[in-house]
Amino acid sequence: MPLLLDDDALLAGLTGLLSRIDAGTDTGLTEGAAHLRSVDQETEAYNGMSGATRDSATAYPIGLGKDGSAESAVGYAAAAAALSGFVGHAGSAVRQDSGVRLAEGQKGIILTNFTDYADALETEDAGAKAHLGPTIFSEARTVTQIVADASKRGLS
Repeated sequence: MPLLLDDDALLAGLTGLLSRIDAGTDTGLTEGAAHLRSVDQETEAYNGMSGATRDSATAYPIGLGKDGSAESAVGYAAAAAALSGFVGHAGSAVRQDSGVRLAEGQKGIILTNFTDYADALETEDAGAKAHLGPTIFSEARTVTQIVADASKRGLS
């Protein structure tokens, strides 16, 4: 007896499955970004003077139509507010493209803040005040699990 397949139904089912996985991944990236932001804001890697670095710490999903522009605007505004009138150092709020370019279909998370001295915190004194890199390093496994769990929920 020949095996008959309805190709249209099979393709529709696979398309639906991929859509649910994709939606779950989007949810997981949003949850993972919130986790990274929370951990970064709680860091003790540096002693903030103005509050601008901590206040403007932002993590957001990118890729497939998400560029983080809304989150960046909020982060920039937080840094600008914290540094307005601050005289403890000459730092300022900065808007800068992350430079991250994803290939078609790729997604990811950006963790950053919006001060012109962010690079110095990561690199000066052998990274003694680094927080972005160490946060990503220490939380990568947790964020991966968050995304995986959200993808699984999307299949339920």
